[in-house]
Formats: sequence, structure tokens, C-alpha cells
Amino acid sequence: MKRSFSHIALCLLLMIQIHSSAQVPILNSYSPADATVYLDFDGAEVDGTIWNQEGKIVAEPSGLSPATITWIHQMIADHFKLFNLNITTDPAVYERAPVHQRTRIIITPEGNWYGPVSGVSAIGSFVWGDDTPAWVFIHALSDNPAFIAAAATHQIGHTLGLQHQSAYDSYGLMISELSGGENNIFSSQAPLMGIPFYKAADWKNGHPSTGVQNIQSDTAMIAGAPNYIGYRKKGEGTVTGDNTVKIERQDPGSLALNSPGNYSYRLFDISGRLLTQGILKTGYNEIPTSRSSSGVLVLQWQGESGSGSEKILH
Repeated sequence: MKRSFSHIALCLLLMIQIHSSAQVPILNSYSPADATVYLDFDGAEVDGTIWNQEGKIVAEPSGLSPATITWIHQMIADHFKLFNLNITTDPAVYERAPVHQRTRIIITPEGNWYGPVSGVSAIGSFVWGDDTPAWVFIHALSDNPAFIAAAATHQIGHTLGLQHQSAYDSYGLMISELSGGENNIFSSQAPLMGIPFYKAADWKNGHPSTGVQNIQSDTAMIAGAPNYIGYRKKGEGTVTGDNTVKIERQDPGSLALNSPGNYSYRLFDISGRLLTQGILKTGYNEIPTSRSSSGVLVLQWQGESGSGSEKILH
């Protein structure tokens, strides 16, 4: 009887392990892209990296439900819709990606081996070619899915070479290394590379932690050297159907748009410089552009009913 009970218990344990390993849904945000970010919710053993100064790290599985993982993946993917980059939960896709155009984000409950932080990454490691992972520690984020998604996006940004977006006073002295959007108390937005948890966060042009004399264009750095990710081709990976903002007409200094809903929008030049931003109302809209702007512009829009981006030859 004792042997039989042990056998049943072992079978139950194996079933639990198999069930646990099957919890992570296979998700891809943009399969045509070679450049890849792997969201690892399965747990991992990490050795031989810059993180292993005190030996091997055993990261536990996230324990998040498939529905929560799917939601987190979508939130992260939305921040990268502009780029020729695939956000995946499939380890096989990660293994096939070019070694100098990939990174793995290990999303795990605890990071006691490192310290009391919500995550950690190595700046620029996306192109190192040695599979150095980045980390997100979900208990430090109160197990909040929105915080987990924001923290993972922030760490991905670091692997792509981005510094923190910082806040400086009028004398050029740093107020905070991590800007939470406090430079404009009337704004509801914050930089993803600052504190992205308490306001609507997105990529920004701003002064990084390397000094007020510098300007960091998040989008231009992600797309350009040394990552060489680039932007998606027109019509690929953008929201389609009823959520698509259509370009009706281009005039010197303005664009005429037809919007299916109410959206906030931002218009960039190809270098990532913000040209204008505002609100699109349902129906016809006319938004300003710089008369000197030429080449490729990038329009991004976001609202409750969806989001998307569109390249515009101007």
C-alpha cells in the first residue's frame, strides 16, 4: 500500500509539472522579424553570464496564468509595434533568431540573488551575441500585471542600448535619474525609460542619465545602429480594419486624416524626433507638420479601441 501511494504521489507530481510547463501560451507579435525578444515565463537555470559571479542562478517559473501572460505579452508588444521586432514566448523562435539580434527576459518571482529591485539588465546586451538575459522580479512589482509589462518593456529598452530618461532642473542639475513625467505636472504621460508605472508610458525624446547636454531619442536608438532593427514595412503589424487611421491627403505643413475613433496621436520624423502630438476625434482631422519635414514620417495612435502606427512618405 505504501509503495502504491508513493507511486500515485509521484504520478501526481509529474502531472503537476507537465501541467505547469504547458501553462505558457505560444505568442508572437510579429513573426516575419528576425530580431527577437523572448519573454521567458517558464523559469530558467542561468550560468556562465555576467550575473553568475556567485554561481548558478535557478529562476522559478512565474506562476502567472495563461490569460495574464497573454495580456502582459500584448501590453509589451504594443510598445514595439513601430519596429521590425518580434516579441515571443516561444523558446524555439528565440533559438532560431540571429545571436546578435536577440535577448531573453526572464520573468520570475524573486531576485534575491541581486537585491531589492524590480528588474535588472545589461545596457546594449541585445547585440552581444552571448545570450546574456535580462530580469523582471514580479513580487517586487506586487504581482501587478501592468507593472510587470512596464518593467519588462523598460528592461528590454536597456538591452537595446537605452539609458534612463532623467529629470533636470533649469540649471542642468539632475533632479531624478528616473523621470516620472514630473517635468510637466499637467501631463498624464511618463517615459518608459523613466518610471513607467503611474502614468501612461511611451518612448520619449529627452535628456538621459548621461547628462542634460545629451538628447536621447528612444525610437531612433531602438531602430538604428547597433541594433539595426528598423521600422516595419507599411501595413505590416499595424492595427487593421475598424481601428486604422487613414491618411486622406497631404498638404505642405499638414496632414488630413480620417479616424474611426478618438485617439491620442504622435507624429515623428524618421530619426525619432517628435514633430507634433494631440488628439484625433472620430472622423476628419487635420494635423500640422513641419513644412521643412521631408522623407518618412511615422504616425502613432492609441486609444481604448486599439492602437497602431503608419509610415508616411512626405
